Amino acid sequence: MAKAFIELCYACRTGDVENADRLISTGINLNDVDEFDNSPLFLASLCGHEELVKLLLERGAICDRDRYEGARCIYGALTDSIRDILLAYDISKAVDISQPFATHISNLFRDKRLGTDDISFNFGNEMTLSGHKFILKARLPLLLKEAHIQQNESNIIHIQDNIPREIFEIFLQFIYLIPVLHKIKSTDYGILLNLSDEFNTPLLYDFLHKSRHMVDPAEKSTLMADYQYRVTEFARKELRTFVSNNIIANVLEWPTSTYYDSTSILKLQTCSAYPDLLISSVNCSGVRRTYPCHLAVLIRCDYFKIMFSNPFSEKKYYSAEKRENKAEMLPLLSLPCHNFEELEILIKYVYYDNADISWEYAIDVIKLASFVLSDRLKTMAAAVITQSKEILESISIFEILSLAWEADIEKLEHFSAKHLAYNLDDYIDTQEFEDAILKSSQRIKSREETDTIELIADMRYYLLEKYGVDMDDLIILEKNNADEKFLKSIGLFDFSQDMQSINAILQRLSLRV
Repeated sequence: MAKAFIELCYACRTGDVENADRLISTGINLNDVDEFDNSPLFLASLCGHEELVKLLLERGAICDRDRYEGARCIYGALTDSIRDILLAYDISKAVDISQPFATHISNLFRDKRLGTDDISFNFGNEMTLSGHKFILKARLPLLLKEAHIQQNESNIIHIQDNIPREIFEIFLQFIYLIPVLHKIKSTDYGILLNLSDEFNTPLLYDFLHKSRHMVDPAEKSTLMADYQYRVTEFARKELRTFVSNNIIANVLEWPTSTYYDSTSILKLQTCSAYPDLLISSVNCSGVRRTYPCHLAVLIRCDYFKIMFSNPFSEKKYYSAEKRENKAEMLPLLSLPCHNFEELEILIKYVYYDNADISWEYAIDVIKLASFVLSDRLKTMAAAVITQSKEILESISIFEILSLAWEADIEKLEHFSAKHLAYNLDDYIDTQEFEDAILKSSQRIKSREETDTIELIADMRYYLLEKYGVDMDDLIILEKNNADEKFLKSIGLFDFSQDMQSINAILQRLSLRV
């Protein structure tokens, strides 16, 4: 059994939504089962993690009440609210627009406001549809080849007269991951089968063949849910291949000590990726890399979305006229990176939702994600840090705490506080610990009687957890704080000693909790 699936099952037991989201993005089959025949959805339902149940359903977990596993999830749900969510769930809408990757690809076809389309499909009588060359390159390369787009750089594909616009639109919607399987009419099957055969879309072809003569609505609905999930994962694989073969493979690299090579730049912007934007960065060794990219996917990060949707100077360089004139330079944006690995992690994330982040790069990914305003990537990288056993061998816990404050990641704040609490003897006498307490106190915007120092409050919580102390114990502790023998007899002495050590630092710094 794959390690990632085992980790997902554990996250479903503990309710770790952020880590589950990161693991799901790697392409795990959510409807698989562990060695005890438990699916992730069953584990999340059984353990009462409502937000995780919603996440799994949104990402494609199937809860078919007519099947054993679906009924088991419903009847095993810990709470009535989870049971209601599962009962109300419509399996025909599995992997719908709530999935971030599928949602964004779908919206590229639905929402034309940013004007990222660069190719049109003509049906005569001025009836057209529009799309993106890079999507076709990734998912329908035979269509581009047949239309001779690669040879003459045309922006128009003329569709045969015997193909109705409405049916070809369904075909394109399928390519753009819009859930349309339930919309296909019996009269559409013949043309769609021909299109899927001609342009090599095997999943659509298989679905049409299997569903064509199905009569039972429940059976057909289950088939739709299964294929919609498979289609989404297959599209991710296609975009993964596209990124590898057309973006990473075409990267332009040169030392910063030399000038831009205009010939190489022009060659890059007319490469097989069909880019409309160039992303550049300089690593710690002084080497610059430039990647051919697409605004259509980069706008998953608010940094790019804001830059090109507001009246900034960058927008004027992105007009259709500019993009059609190959002599004009495409927009070239530079991003701050320590290594190229984190930039490529960002590229892979926006194109196909990959969050396979090694702990060695997690901190740099968080910094880059903060810069480009991608909260989800930032959260996924933070989840890697909290799950890593090696990271504290190379990076100080105080660096992680500082990053948590800087990037506003509460999960990392708690991770740092818990580590400090559970290993207090290693840090209590260090200057870094004292500095961290002081910095935490300075984060309080206005001092009031109810103000608390976040780091101390969090550490106190984890010290309570460490020593198994509850609120009733605290009342006893307050009344018998000086009675060492009594505190030892009820197991509160170690907790009391740790809190006294922390309070001594607070007094020395003239701070109050």
